[in-house]
Amino acid sequence: MNKKWVFLVFIAVPGLLVLLSLGIWQTKRLAWKEALLENINNNLTAEPSSLTSGIKKSSDNYKMVKVQGVLEPNSIFILTPIKGSGAGFRVISPLKLKDGRKILVDRGVIEEKEKPHLQTAGQQRSVVGYLSWPNETDYFTPEPNFTRNIWFSRDLEKMANFLKTQPILVVATENRLDASIEMQDPTNDIPNNHLQYAITWFMMSILWFSMSVYFVYKKD
Repeated sequence: MNKKWVFLVFIAVPGLLVLLSLGIWQTKRLAWKEALLENINNNLTAEPSSLTSGIKKSSDNYKMVKVQGVLEPNSIFILTPIKGSGAGFRVISPLKLKDGRKILVDRGVIEEKEKPHLQTAGQQRSVVGYLSWPNETDYFTPEPNFTRNIWFSRDLEKMANFLKTQPILVVATENRLDASIEMQDPTNDIPNNHLQYAITWFMMSILWFSMSVYFVYKKD
């Protein structure tokens, strides 16, 4: 068999099909991601509902809820940067609901100098926010400094075990500790680069096709 036919059948065509399939796969991922982000935005703009039992991450992530209860002591302070102000702390506090359940509330961010003065245990709170299941811990995340009560990421299971609550977190969107500190858009943590990836794969397929045509038709 002519070597050009060997190249065409066993290298050029399979390679082109692989590159095209990767581009098509990324366009499907793009549609899925856009639908996911739209669903999250719809949840975040919906009217808050009461916190029911049996909530699940698969169906209730970013769902707006309204809860009432009493703040309990021993909040968690998670080190976080504040734009233009340096270091700050995200405050996670246990909230005892009227039905006796204990959940976690992400109350927002305070500046570092405010940490020693935060005394809110026993205060009644009505919290409006969205449900979240964060796990920001990876291999490089340091263990919490329990002596100074400084954490370095939000890990829902670990925080719930430490504060002896259910693994339920409500991120407050109203009545936060310091309303002057802008909240981060939760969708910022969900990258959507699939269009860029799709264009890259399709451009590579065009380049592969052009090089294959050149090889097949070039003079020996």
